[in-house]
Amino acid sequence: MNVGRPKDLEKRQRILESAKSLFLKQGYHGSSMNEIARDAGVTKLTVYNHFQDKATLFTCAIEDTCEALIMARPPQLCADSNFQQALAQLCALSLEIVYLPEAIKLEYLLLDLASQQSPLLQQFYQASHQKLNQVWQHFFQQAIALDFIPNRPLEQLIQLMLSLLLGQRHHEILLGIRPIPTAEEQQQLIQSSIQLFLQVISE
Repeated sequence: MNVGRPKDLEKRQRILESAKSLFLKQGYHGSSMNEIARDAGVTKLTVYNHFQDKATLFTCAIEDTCEALIMARPPQLCADSNFQQALAQLCALSLEIVYLPEAIKLEYLLLDLASQQSPLLQQFYQASHQKLNQVWQHFFQQAIALDFIPNRPLEQLIQLMLSLLLGQRHHEILLGIRPIPTAEEQQQLIQSSIQLFLQVISE
C-alpha cells in the first residue's frame, strides 16, 4: 500500500489524533483499537494497515504528541550569543512543554503503566521523552563547542539542568499537592536553576 497518497496520509493522521485523545483520556489498556477506529471514522482493518499493532500505534501517538509540543525551536548558539539568555529561553520552553495539559496527562499515563510493571513502559518512555532530550543535547553540544561551558558528559549536563528545573517540585505537582508555578514563579525558578547549574559545572 502506498501510504504516501494524500488520502492515506489523511486517514493516518485521523487515526493518530483519535489515538492520542483516547490514550490520554482512558489510558493504554482502557483504549481499544475498535474505539480508535470508530472515533477516527475508519475500519479496524484500516488502522492495522497503518499500524502493526496497538503498541506501535501508541508509540507513534506519543511521538506525534511530543513533536507537536516542541513547536518552537531553541536558540541556535554562535560565538556572539548571550549564553545565559539562550539557556533561560530553553529552560522556559522546557517548562512550557512539561506543564501543558497533554504533557501532564502523558506523565500520568506512564505512571499507570509503571504501576502495572508493563514491559512496554521503557519503549513508551523513550518515545515520550526523547524529543526534549534531543533538544537539550543539541544545545549543550553547541555550548561546549563554543566554550561557553566546560566539556562534560551531555547526559550529566541534561540531568543536572532538568533536576534543578523540575526535581521534587514536579513530583508534587503530579500528585496534585502543589499547583503549577505561575509565569513569575517560573522565571524565578529558571534564574535560580541557571545560577546553581553554572556554579556546579564550574567546580
